[in-house]
Amino acid sequence: MKKGEATKEHLIACAGRLFWRNGYAATGLSEILKEAKLTKGSFYFYFKSKEDLAVAVVGYYHRVVYEWLAGFAADADWETFVTHFTGAMLEGAGKGEHYGCPIAVVGMELAFSHKAIAGVYMEAMEEMQGLFGQVLMSSGLPSDQADSLAGRLFAIYEGNLLLYRMSTDASYIEKLKEQLLATYREYQQRKARI
Repeated sequence: MKKGEATKEHLIACAGRLFWRNGYAATGLSEILKEAKLTKGSFYFYFKSKEDLAVAVVGYYHRVVYEWLAGFAADADWETFVTHFTGAMLEGAGKGEHYGCPIAVVGMELAFSHKAIAGVYMEAMEEMQGLFGQVLMSSGLPSDQADSLAGRLFAIYEGNLLLYRMSTDASYIEKLKEQLLATYREYQQRKARI
């Protein structure tokens, strides 16, 4: 990676961490530049505005979060996948390094004020839901059933992470794990009875 590309990636990563922790509106350009140890001129070399940076940040979030979850999904069934990623979330929460789903956190904040940017965030959320569907198919569900169940499970995932963010109570991550596993098992039991 060339120096300019590395600097741009560093700027995006710094902004991403600040948007995730503090929110998009509460994070000023000066705070981003201070965190990144860059000048205002450097910022405008790479981005026209904070909004342009927010679009780049969703790509960063998507790559980081998707790859993080995909690492747990590789060759895993649903129960192993959920157990491992929720364990990592709990570990991060214990260290004060986990703030909920960064894509949802920033995407919700931008939904009504920056519709075009929010749409980019929504696309990333849909791809993450698709990853849930892939793990369900790897666990033996047919594609149509996996897609349907993935929507329900992803809503549980995001809902509990939202409650965790608002409360900072890590028990919501435990509830996330319990509900994802219980919903999957209930689905399997219903299918077995049919």
